[in-house]
Amino acid sequence: MRNNPDIFSQKFHLPYSALTIGRRVKMDWLLNVFQDAASAQCHAQGVSGFDMAKKDLKWVVAQYRIKTHKPIDWMTPLVVQTWRAPWKNLYEVRQFRLMAEQEHTLGNPCPLVTASSIWILIKAANNRPVRLTPNMPASLMKHPVREPVELIKPNADLTHVDHECSFPVHFLDLDLNEHVNNPVYVRWAVESLPGTLNFEYTPVKCDVIYQKEALSGDTVQSLVSMNFENNLLFTDHLIVRHTSKENLARLMLTWKKTGTQSLFHITAMG
Repeated sequence: MRNNPDIFSQKFHLPYSALTIGRRVKMDWLLNVFQDAASAQCHAQGVSGFDMAKKDLKWVVAQYRIKTHKPIDWMTPLVVQTWRAPWKNLYEVRQFRLMAEQEHTLGNPCPLVTASSIWILIKAANNRPVRLTPNMPASLMKHPVREPVELIKPNADLTHVDHECSFPVHFLDLDLNEHVNNPVYVRWAVESLPGTLNFEYTPVKCDVIYQKEALSGDTVQSLVSMNFENNLLFTDHLIVRHTSKENLARLMLTWKKTGTQSLFHITAMG
């Protein structure tokens, strides 16, 4: 934080649309919040996706690491913050935190959710990475990070496959680049949990490595490896293109057993 004083902040309330069964916050919704905050700051700095498109460049996300520290109630006043810095002229390290507005006002650094990510600038014509310096304002290159974000390095293959399912790519899954949007891969991973496990467990940590883009017309397969330990469930996901079997994304999720909580409590008539 000392190396990057330019922190973007935005206030909002936890909306009803962010909640699923048991009043749990959707993991893919969190990713949308973080990406929207990053886009807003990039727009203010003149390096948004629209700005870079004028130079035949694109931002792509290589990885995300999201950690949920505390549950969030509906309509809680929230503050999302994000800040970025270059790493050795190779890529951007972008951090996020989501806090209760009251804690933020009091200066209490107790985030509800934190996340870190790596953003790479690529040439649109050939999808090859480019150096940041020739393409970024000099003011944004003054405070590089001292330590890079931890790279996520999963095993090359799943140790075993306990479950698999398929998802077609829908039109609303696509972003402005006509690729499947980053949060969709998280949704696929969550949706691929078999049986009633999604009713019993909620994700509290999510690591994502993006490898290749899923495109319109694709069908993807999600292969899942599961390991249970006390009240935790660890899942390893490999998402592949159905036709070519190319690896598109790798996700590792940690789930906490919470049970279900009904919104409506029915009292027996006596």
